[in-house]
Amino acid sequence: MIKLITFDLDNTLWHADPVLIRAEQHLYDWLKTNCPELTDKYSKESMRQFKADVANANPGLKHKVSALRLEAIKLSLLAVGYDENSAMLQAQRAFEIFHRARQQVTFFDHTLHVLNELKKYYRLAALTNGNADVSTLGLDRYFEFSLSAESVGKQKPAPDMFMMALDHANVAAEEVIHIGDHPEHDIMGANKVGFHTIWVNFETTNGAGIAPSTCHPTAVANCLSEIPKLVAQIAEGLDK
Repeated sequence: MIKLITFDLDNTLWHADPVLIRAEQHLYDWLKTNCPELTDKYSKESMRQFKADVANANPGLKHKVSALRLEAIKLSLLAVGYDENSAMLQAQRAFEIFHRARQQVTFFDHTLHVLNELKKYYRLAALTNGNADVSTLGLDRYFEFSLSAESVGKQKPAPDMFMMALDHANVAAEEVIHIGDHPEHDIMGANKVGFHTIWVNFETTNGAGIAPSTCHPTAVANCLSEIPKLVAQIAEGLDK
């Protein structure tokens, strides 16, 4: 019996790349106006590399995308002469600009309809490696709870987030279907803890061109509209 359905967010319910590119542009424009010393030295590309360097130097931030970006902005401001207090204050303001823009997503076709249909029969939850805010996005009307790598401390495909979802919902792994686009993070990770899985395989996402046999999903959806039927088939198969 299926009791819980967990969803990945980025590239499963919306295309993440345009969102992040636009958010980084908003961030850079704000810095250009408010911290010109920084943008005089760093381009968007070199700031992206600076952030990557900070991540490599701080393994503890690997799974904390918000904390990592905030730290990278602060350190870059320190590097161009800001004092500690000013750097932190401006970094916090800059991150707020980025984070607000990062929530401005365009849902894939059928996203809200599918969530609304599934919510009639199952408990729903979100499991994300990113920092999308389900409350800001209005998705908290569908999701009973949301877990992120930031809050859990480990990214998918590590089992931590999946196991925490089981504890949070008080269900067994075989009573859960996880739905996501990433063959490793979502499908292989969920498979390892015993979830059923539906691989959302769009041409525009990370799953393109990878054979289902590589990640062994329970089912494959090429359009979100197929998900309710696939969920029903998995549930019916368990009842036989």
